[in-house]
Amino acid sequence: MAASPQPFSMPGGPITVVLLHGYTGSPAELSLLADALHQQGYGVEAPLLVGHGTCLEDLMPVLPSQWLEQIDGVIDCLLDHGQRVVVAGLSLGSILAIQAGMRRPDVEAVIAYSPPIVSGDPRALIAPVLSLFLPSVPRPADDFVDPLTPERLWKYQRWPSRCSVRVLDLIASTRRQLGNLQQPLMVMASTLDKVITRRGVELLLQRAASERVEVHWLKGSGHVITADAEWKMVADQTLIFLKDL
Repeated sequence: MAASPQPFSMPGGPITVVLLHGYTGSPAELSLLADALHQQGYGVEAPLLVGHGTCLEDLMPVLPSQWLEQIDGVIDCLLDHGQRVVVAGLSLGSILAIQAGMRRPDVEAVIAYSPPIVSGDPRALIAPVLSLFLPSVPRPADDFVDPLTPERLWKYQRWPSRCSVRVLDLIASTRRQLGNLQQPLMVMASTLDKVITRRGVELLLQRAASERVEVHWLKGSGHVITADAEWKMVADQTLIFLKDL
């Protein structure tokens, strides 16, 4: 049975971590990490991004600006309640987290899990052409190491083509703006991940203007590192990073 796609909120101490899920995914892929953070006194907000958690047709017309506005609303609400805010995200969520950091100096730190700064999916090169003929395309093949990982996820089984082109445009825009990221930055990725590329991670590390930058490479997980075999290592490194803020 698949997990629930619903958003969740876990009030905690003075720092709240906004956890952003990936493209066509849901907050469920971040639930193990959220529990680990909350157990150590951190607040967690895991919104369901617009167009997700229902049916694929709801995602097709969505613009990335809608996600950015949604995330701004979450951050503004937390700040209004006196919280210190860290934004973290998986895959597309990491791009949105970086965007939040670049646009908002009131975000204290950014965490990027499996950031697709440069895509490892060869279809990205022909996505604009595919979008003219195919309303949707299959997701990349699952690369889970832990056989229990699918039970922890809720996701669409296909990618809407035109929305995917808009996501790729957002990623390209983010690459060009990385020099605007100044907050402390932690990056985690797996060497087994075929959705992203090492070149993209290195580009992020080179271009970000952050004074404090950490990168951690995993060797036994697929793309969804927050729900795969090494999720505890992801949680542990995240807690060490947060402790030093």
